Amino acid sequence: MEHGRSMRSFASYAVRTQGNVMAVLAMLLWSTSFPISEVLLMRWDALSLAAVRLGGGALMLTLMGWGIRNRYSWTNWPVRSALVVGAVGIGIGTLALNLGIKYSNPINVSVIATTIPLFSVMLGVIRREETLSLRITAAIGLAICGGILVSWSSTQTQAGFQGGELLMLGAVILWTWYSRVAVTRLLIIPAYPRTVLTMFGGALCLIPVAPVLEGSGWVDLNAPWSRFDFALIVGLCVFGVGLSMVCWMISAEKIGVTIAALHINALPFYVLLLGLMFGGTLLMSQVIGAVLVATGAVLAQIPARRSGETVT
Repeated sequence: MEHGRSMRSFASYAVRTQGNVMAVLAMLLWSTSFPISEVLLMRWDALSLAAVRLGGGALMLTLMGWGIRNRYSWTNWPVRSALVVGAVGIGIGTLALNLGIKYSNPINVSVIATTIPLFSVMLGVIRREETLSLRITAAIGLAICGGILVSWSSTQTQAGFQGGELLMLGAVILWTWYSRVAVTRLLIIPAYPRTVLTMFGGALCLIPVAPVLEGSGWVDLNAPWSRFDFALIVGLCVFGVGLSMVCWMISAEKIGVTIAALHINALPFYVLLLGLMFGGTLLMSQVIGAVLVATGAVLAQIPARRSGETVT
């Protein structure tokens, strides 16, 4: 019996380790999308970029995994539900994200993303899928404080509140809802094709809306396809959107949306690390903020038997 318990404990540890590695990889990949999007939004409108990044990301993943249809049976997959969830969660959500970046800046936007664990646990409590324990509360608090510290340390070089932050908050709520539904109602679909289907759903939602809004005069579509822009779009679709989404799905399945979302609070730190490549600076307070985020993620995963609590 002790041997069986040890094996289960080791298997659980292995799953958590894989989930955390995937979460870190997802955040590293996703962090590249913020500076790329900021550059593209100087010439592109937010709606066109949202449609292209989702449609392009889904297309890139399809091409990269061309043989996937031979490995899975599509018979019982809730394809329609996946498309609808993608249309609402990441279609409208990505549009709100791009508008948030356009009318704010990458650091502010990535800091607002630190509230995802908070919204995730709130949705979990409302749906009675999670319990708000002291340990989880402390973990989320540490992660949010870490993300805010990283961002606050960047106010020397970044603008303050600019208005787009409210749009980003809407994107956060939609993304949280999408993530929880994707790993519950859509769990029957494996992570890779699930990502492709929901991204296609998001693109299909935005593509027909674009000409309608332009015709009504609400938006002015602008999507210049220069060689430089094309290279940025490819990088955005492959790394910042496509592969990051696959890693996120796998992570959320293995360790849960709330715990996986704690890693999102390190996004400002990763964005700053990317900035170092282009002459930026890194402060000790920013490193401390990243450590607080990591501490929160570890605390949230301490087995319940060590603290007498129930794992959420």
